[in-house]
Amino acid sequence: MLEVKDATIVIGEKTLAQGLSFTARDGQLTCITGSEGSGKTTLIRTLMGFLPVKEGFVSVDGELLTVRSAHAFRTMMAYLPQQMQMLRHQLMPPEAPECEPEEQTVWGPLLPSLEDRIGEVAPLSPDEIFSLASETLQQAADKPIVIADEPAAHLTFELTQRLLDLLRQQAATGKTVLIASRRTEIIANADQIIDLDRL
Repeated sequence: MLEVKDATIVIGEKTLAQGLSFTARDGQLTCITGSEGSGKTTLIRTLMGFLPVKEGFVSVDGELLTVRSAHAFRTMMAYLPQQMQMLRHQLMPPEAPECEPEEQTVWGPLLPSLEDRIGEVAPLSPDEIFSLASETLQQAADKPIVIADEPAAHLTFELTQRLLDLLRQQAATGKTVLIASRRTEIIANADQIIDLDRL
């Protein structure tokens, strides 16, 4: 379970959320939605402990998420990043400040099958994106929390439905599942919707 209580999230001089409170419960699919630039990815990064809240708190199973505890809590999380559609050299540029080491580790076991794609300029196909997402979930079967940042942004309707089925299956096993998405089919199937445009 992830709880956000009276949280204020600030990037630079911009306040993205103020007084935000919600609980993402075990066995449920929570969708974080909102227009482009509303702060969905920033909220995801906050929930993973990469960005601290200015006020309020985030807790995992009743324990505070802090700078010190963040790494340990991240070991409990399966993560589908927004960059799922990109190739390895685009996913993990060592100079990219937004690409944290913990975010990179999810790709380690998955990338050998894509070795023949390295050096190409075309992004992954929708089928390849879905395969990476599916493999990530399979390899993180022991993680009690699943966090996905726009996982269906480049998927077809059919593949989005298949991904949604996988995420639903994760929730059915008692996991906490959070998805940042603007896809109507995902929003319509969520147990809880956090609309950042309505804060």
